[in-house]
Amino acid sequence: MRIFIYTFVLFNLSTAAVIAAEQTLDFTLTSNYVFRGLTQTSDKAAVQVDYQLVQKENTGFYLGAFASNVAKGAEVDVFGGYKFPLFKQSDFIVDIGGIEYLYTDNDFAPISHDIYAGLEYKSTYVKYYFGEEEAVYLDIGAKFKLFSDTALLLHFGEVFNTAQNGNDFSLSLEKEFDRFSAGLTTTYEDKTANKESELFLYLSSGF
Repeated sequence: MRIFIYTFVLFNLSTAAVIAAEQTLDFTLTSNYVFRGLTQTSDKAAVQVDYQLVQKENTGFYLGAFASNVAKGAEVDVFGGYKFPLFKQSDFIVDIGGIEYLYTDNDFAPISHDIYAGLEYKSTYVKYYFGEEEAVYLDIGAKFKLFSDTALLLHFGEVFNTAQNGNDFSLSLEKEFDRFSAGLTTTYEDKTANKESELFLYLSSGF
């Protein structure tokens, strides 16, 4: 019920609060759902949907929702924020906002939230997430075009102020086709005793 209420409020606010915006809707099929270095599906496949309402020039208010199956039940995240240039006519973009993580099964994970602040420059970014119980997550990423239709995506993350302090890394090779994109991702984390490494494939299509 709480998930339904959050989703209902999100989509009603989107029509009133965001003006002259564009909608994006992405569907992804992945052989594993990995979040911050840890599998959320016990190394099984996931079907994911990502909806966003954004300003045409990628600045101003934005709203969105993400949904995926997890090891027990489903996860639905609702998020929103505001982007603005650091300086007038600058390529440096400040991004501030928040995310609510909602789960249908409390045995998998409790409902939680993050607020975040970040800085983007073209295809690179750095972002801090501030969660509950003073948890802090640093997220750094970059996207490099190798060819006209192929890109390399790099990510580094670090957790502070929790029982699982540590790092996670990911590297993705992504190729775009006419109506979809396909990627291969490898990840590694040293936050847990097992120090998980993952390798998975994904297919994504946007509308």
